[in-house]
This record gives sequence, C-alpha cells and structure tokens, in this order.
Amino acid sequence: MNARDWVELALAVLLTLNLIVLGGAVAVGLRRVAALSTRLEAAVGDIQRQSVTALQDTHAALTRLAELSASLEQLVKHDVSPTMQVARSALTHVDTTLQGVADATSTVRRIAAGAEALTTPSAISEAAGKLISSSGGRVAMISGIALAVLKTVSAARRGKPKVDQ
Repeated sequence: MNARDWVELALAVLLTLNLIVLGGAVAVGLRRVAALSTRLEAAVGDIQRQSVTALQDTHAALTRLAELSASLEQLVKHDVSPTMQVARSALTHVDTTLQGVADATSTVRRIAAGAEALTTPSAISEAAGKLISSSGGRVAMISGIALAVLKTVSAARRGKPKVDQ
C-alpha cells in the first residue's frame, strides 16, 4: 500500500466517522424534534380544550345576558313606565294644585288689602272726628241733629212719611 492509498483510507475513515457523528446528531435532533412535537401536540390539545371551555362559558354568559336584557326590558315596560306615567300625572296635579293655591293666595291678598282699606279711617270719619273735637263743631252737630228730629216730628204730625232728599 502506498501513501496515496493510506490517505484515501484515512479520508474514507474520517468521512465514515463524520457520517456516523452526523447521523448521531441527526438522530439526537430528530429525538428532540419528536419530543418537541409531542409537547406541542399536548399544548395544542390544552389550548383547544381551554378554548372550547372559554367559548362555552362565553356562550352561557351571553345567553344569561340576553335573558337579563329581556327581563330588564319587561321590567321597564311593565313597572317603570307605568310608574313614570303616574309620577308625571301626580306632578301635573301638584302643579295644578300649586297654581290654585297661588290664585287663592292672590285673592286672599286682595281681600286683606280691601279689609285693611276698610279698617283705616276714611276721610268722612276723620272729618267727623275733627268736627266733634272742636267746640263749634259740637254745637253744629247738635244743631243738625235737633233739626233732623224737628223735621221728623213735623212730618209725622202732617202724616207724611219722611222723605230725605
């Protein structure tokens, strides 16, 4: 065997060793890929189960929400709306009553103003008071009363009813 054959043989051995190492590395890589694939399959299965559970829970929640919405709509139609109508009607009656009270208050104020005007001394009573307080006024008042009495007596004697002009 010459040197060239030995070099070829050494290269063939090295190539074989490289192929064996490469084959081992590929085998280890394939085992890791297989283990990763198994873990990925398990994770995908878990995700699918969790997704199904989440979708079922979401569907149940949406169903309950739809029922709640229907119940709330019925509550508003049957309870709240009539109550609001009664409240509006009551407020209308309160407004009407308050308007009546305001009108009555205005009337009472006018009556009170009229009563106040009646209780204050009038110009005639003030003049009569001044007339009575003076001595000449008393004499004039007594003369007027005496004249009225004399007219009444003379009219009674004649048989004529008293006629004031």
